[in-house]
Amino acid sequence: MAMRDDDKLVRQLSLVAFLMSQQRPVTADEIHESVEGYGGMSDQAFLRRFYADRGEIEAMGLRLSVERPTDDPFQGDLYALPAENFYLPQIDFDERELSALQTCLYLLEGQFAYAEPLRLALQHLTLGRPSPLDDHAARTVSVNLLGGDYSPEVAGHLSKIESAISRRKTIRFTYYAIGRDETSEREVDPYSLLYLGGNWYMVGYAHEREATRLFRLSRMEGRITFKTRAEHDFPPPPDFDVSRYRDRAPWQLDDESEQATIRLSPLVAWWVEQMFGAFGRVSTGRDGWAEFRTEFTSSAALLTWVLGLGEEAQVLAPDSLRDETRRALEMIRDRHVDDPTELLARPRVEWQAAPPEASTEAPSPDKVVPAERFARLLALMTRLLAACEDRPDARVPVADLREALNIEAAVLEEDLTLLNLINFGGGCYTLFAQIEGDEVSVVKETYGDRFARPARLSPLEAKALLWALEFIGDRLPVGADDALGSARRKVEAAIGEENLPEVEIGQAQAANNEVSAAVNRALRDERLLEIEYWNEARGSLTTRTIEPHMLVNSRDAWYVVAHCHRADDQRTFRLDRIRGATVLDQHFVRRPEVTASGPYLPYGNQAEAATQAQRAEVWCSADQARWMIEKHPSWERFDDGSVLVQIPFSSEEWLVKEITKYRGEAVLVTPASVRDAVAAHAQQMLQAYNVAEPSGSSR
Repeated sequence: MAMRDDDKLVRQLSLVAFLMSQQRPVTADEIHESVEGYGGMSDQAFLRRFYADRGEIEAMGLRLSVERPTDDPFQGDLYALPAENFYLPQIDFDERELSALQTCLYLLEGQFAYAEPLRLALQHLTLGRPSPLDDHAARTVSVNLLGGDYSPEVAGHLSKIESAISRRKTIRFTYYAIGRDETSEREVDPYSLLYLGGNWYMVGYAHEREATRLFRLSRMEGRITFKTRAEHDFPPPPDFDVSRYRDRAPWQLDDESEQATIRLSPLVAWWVEQMFGAFGRVSTGRDGWAEFRTEFTSSAALLTWVLGLGEEAQVLAPDSLRDETRRALEMIRDRHVDDPTELLARPRVEWQAAPPEASTEAPSPDKVVPAERFARLLALMTRLLAACEDRPDARVPVADLREALNIEAAVLEEDLTLLNLINFGGGCYTLFAQIEGDEVSVVKETYGDRFARPARLSPLEAKALLWALEFIGDRLPVGADDALGSARRKVEAAIGEENLPEVEIGQAQAANNEVSAAVNRALRDERLLEIEYWNEARGSLTTRTIEPHMLVNSRDAWYVVAHCHRADDQRTFRLDRIRGATVLDQHFVRRPEVTASGPYLPYGNQAEAATQAQRAEVWCSADQARWMIEKHPSWERFDDGSVLVQIPFSSEEWLVKEITKYRGEAVLVTPASVRDAVAAHAQQMLQAYNVAEPSGSSR
């Protein structure tokens, strides 16, 4: 199979080489006769193979032109590959933009599912240009876009779905619908991929439901297959808008909805307006109290959010939702007053829990979406020929090529072997290259100059690049003068509006612009920062002076890792919970002991967290179990579907609010000392619901 794939690659690259070498459009007969790999085929077999190759080459972003002569009705179509359809337009990046692009790759290396096509795209864009790295930004920012459920299986699903979306192919797969606790076969027309809350989703038309649905890739089981062998299975959807799936609160995921009114204390009203104002309307009174009106389709999801805010939020309307909140709080209180022994006395089922998986600095090769080999070979050929410049030959360090393309020595040798076979027909080859010690010796052959300039970005490369720029450029609270923004505009102009791929990511939990600017300035200038910080777990707003060392992104939230003067220790602060920030005149000296690691941080080492953090044992009902075990390891399972899970924690206040979010469907077993705190917290919140409140009342 590998040999057949190699033959196809040589044939397709030779077809591109032949068309690039001609000064005129050519007939199918000339292609049949001259291009490596087509010789010996019957006319029918050749045409079938040629049209398939043409489709795959055009899917890589290299569009052939087709002319039909008008003066000779018996003359067939004429084919060409105009230079403007092959070459990537020259982009004049300045040093700031080049530095920003390289920093973008640095930050996403090993933490981005599309890191390999991103690397190739940047190789195209920076060929022949120096690659300065903003060392300061590189050491002060860390990004992790591989969520807890990311795996080699998810990476494989991404690759298959990417192909299906670009080719408009209907796919079949087995899917676990967690809401119905049901596994079934699905047939879907995939429209778009969406990264949301640290997880990958596919949006597509589900034939069984006759409606557009959202599918989480980690819940797909087994292989994904194409329904047919046809070139296309469905037309592009004319009115599809992925924003309705991207820009929604967790309680707004379905279609039919009703409105809720939530009272907010002054402590959280500003934060709700900042983070969730787009999902409703916040009305704030002179006393600082506010009402948040929002549409909801899932009362459970909305109550999870409201209960997580503790006494700072109270459901006012509708009455049914208010009653549901009261019942949930009563259940939380009662289940934490009662002895949990009865919950654990249920018959157990045999279950072998998987050990916690250790995190690594970078994912293994099977955990990333691979770059297309066609694009990699083109990039390698361009790099080798560009090294020749005006000379007939050159020597290129093996280490440079391996680092640029992120490939092993054996893979580089295989790629060079294939490149040596690419020809223009008639014995005219593009190059001859071989490894000699620590260098690759390359000899430029006839028409080799035609490939010394970068080819256009493939759709996958363009998507990876724009996706990365969208995330880093729009969300990273570091980077003066909008260098990534201006680089992105130049890239989009070079790709062309008609070729721009859809780039869909969810909303990040970010600070307001003033806070982001202050954190950015303090971090880059190494100056003290005074912040007004809302501690959600403790329900307090405090003023602190910090030394900001690093910004970290994890699961769509930004954190600043700092030395806190108040605690005289390292602390981590979520940017979206900083109400205000002021840069002080005093500078600080960086502390080597302040690092973005540790068992209690959301982006920390999972194995370290499992062994060092405190762990709470929590019983979960059958209704809650399937969601809980997606996030936490389960050590005991019972025959009624309930489970016992372990949740790492560093703060008892946080643990109390975390348990409260589950509406009584999760019961803290150990530590026993915190059970009373959960019951007391629920009872305190109940007091607001045991007083009659008119629907929609305001304070």
